[in-house]
Amino acid sequence: MLTTEIEVNDSYRLSEKDHVALLKELERISNLLTAVKTDVATHAEERGLHTSRGCKDLAILLRSELNIAPAEANRRSRLVRELPKLPNTRQAVYTGTISGEHALVISDAIKRIPEQYAGKADAALAKAARKLNPRDLTVVGKRVRHHVDPDGVYRDEQEAIARRAARMGRDQDGCLHFKTTLDPINGEKVWNFLSALAKPKSVNGEKDPRTFEQRLADAFIEAMTMAMSIQDIPGLPRSLLIVTMDFDNLQHKTGCGETHTGQPMSADLLRQTACDTAVIPIVLGGEGEPLAYGRERRLASLAQKRALAVRDKGCAFPRCDRPPSWTEAHHVVHWIDGGPTDLDNLVLLCVHHHHVIHDQDWEIIFEHGIPSFIPPKWIDPDQAPLRNIRVDHPLRL
Repeated sequence: MLTTEIEVNDSYRLSEKDHVALLKELERISNLLTAVKTDVATHAEERGLHTSRGCKDLAILLRSELNIAPAEANRRSRLVRELPKLPNTRQAVYTGTISGEHALVISDAIKRIPEQYAGKADAALAKAARKLNPRDLTVVGKRVRHHVDPDGVYRDEQEAIARRAARMGRDQDGCLHFKTTLDPINGEKVWNFLSALAKPKSVNGEKDPRTFEQRLADAFIEAMTMAMSIQDIPGLPRSLLIVTMDFDNLQHKTGCGETHTGQPMSADLLRQTACDTAVIPIVLGGEGEPLAYGRERRLASLAQKRALAVRDKGCAFPRCDRPPSWTEAHHVVHWIDGGPTDLDNLVLLCVHHHHVIHDQDWEIIFEHGIPSFIPPKWIDPDQAPLRNIRVDHPLRL
């Protein structure tokens, strides 16, 4: 193993390829250590150590004896209780291929589906977790539930609407604190609107110095300022939301659709909001408006940008998670070199990866209409095509 070949703080001697390999190996070792900790904690609970030490349960024993945070103690206690119920996930943790955080995401997803699907879901999600970070795995878990329990999903969505709430209060400095809970559809509309306003802006050619939280606060202020500048407040235009849905699924109320940021929504909820002029439905398999403008225009049209948002779901560069509102439409074959402003020559890229594509030797190709990225040889001598995991077909059982 690479870890036996270098000394501490000596990783700078490695080639870039070996350096990345070392990072991956260390992560695998960390995952294996999680498995060992889970085993030891399991045996501690079986021996009743928490009782003999005067602790109510295993989590309290771990946090008191190991001086770890309560949240971490609860996480380890959950792994002890829940991993034995998930044989495929447990095997993946015990071989170091996924983390304990992945395992808990899978467990949370399986708790929300009918019991008869638990085995298949365990196998499918454990396999998917090898290529996904925990946040993306959570979305896949939602999609699984949409396919096996659409009625339950719709019921939860209706309950979420009933739980909508907002709180405002001021602290001693006069600062306003605002906390809100919104249902999935309206939450997506607000998320997309504020994300667009929170896009980083350069200052005198320099990187935006604001944190994301500061940009989001400024976006909220800007949104409220715009609203207050409209005389006829009830006539304010509503936030825009794009949703896609397979025609057969929409017709038969099965499966799920998704917003242009990749969040799944039930067929029933999408049908319910179809009359909302702020929701633009794109039905897959139906007739759409013409989107190819060839050489007649240099910039992508609004319709093309909407279609790109549906296809790429944000920055299409591998592993990037920037939303569509933070991206630009990039010509694969540059317009000045004769490249058309057509969907099969356009790809969404965030500002950072737009510079990467222009400054480095990455190549973009289209496979079945989906953009794939071929890295330069100094990154991967085999130059195997890479794709953003968000554009892959949703996991199905």
